Formats: sequence, structure tokens, C-alpha cells
Amino acid sequence: MGLFAIATLVGVGTYIYAKSKNASNGTAAVAGVASGAGTAATAALVSALLPVLLIAGIIGIPAAGVYYYFNKDKQKALGPGGDY
Repeated sequence: MGLFAIATLVGVGTYIYAKSKNASNGTAAVAGVASGAGTAATAALVSALLPVLLIAGIIGIPAAGVYYYFNKDKQKALGPGGDY
């Protein structure tokens, strides 16, 4: 029920925002439905994968920090707009 309510609120908010930008009723409705459906799908996916994401974060964030610490002198970036 909570997921449905959140997705509905996001869809309504998108519809209202699109109407404030002078979009037609059809365009605003399609935008509202698309953003509401996308919110519902994303929230469902994240809630299903939350344990995996937590473990990946617990392992990945410190690992990235250690990698950066030991390789900070080796990092290179290209200059702006050069012929490389």
C-alpha cells in the first residue's frame, strides 16, 4: 500500500509540474503515469535488492577508499580539448 501511495504522489506531482509548464493534458498525464510507474518499479527493485546492496556497500566503499589511497599518485586525467 505504501509503495502505491508513493508512486501515486510522484505521478500527481509530475502532472502538476508539467501543467505548470503549460503542457497539454495528455502530455502531462503521460509524464505523470511514466514517472509514477518508474518510481514504483525502482522502489520495488531496490527493496528486493536491499540486502545485496547493503553488503556491496559495506565491502565496496572501504575497498574503493583503500584503492584510491594506494593509487592516488597514479591517477591521470586528459587535458581539455587536446589532440591525444
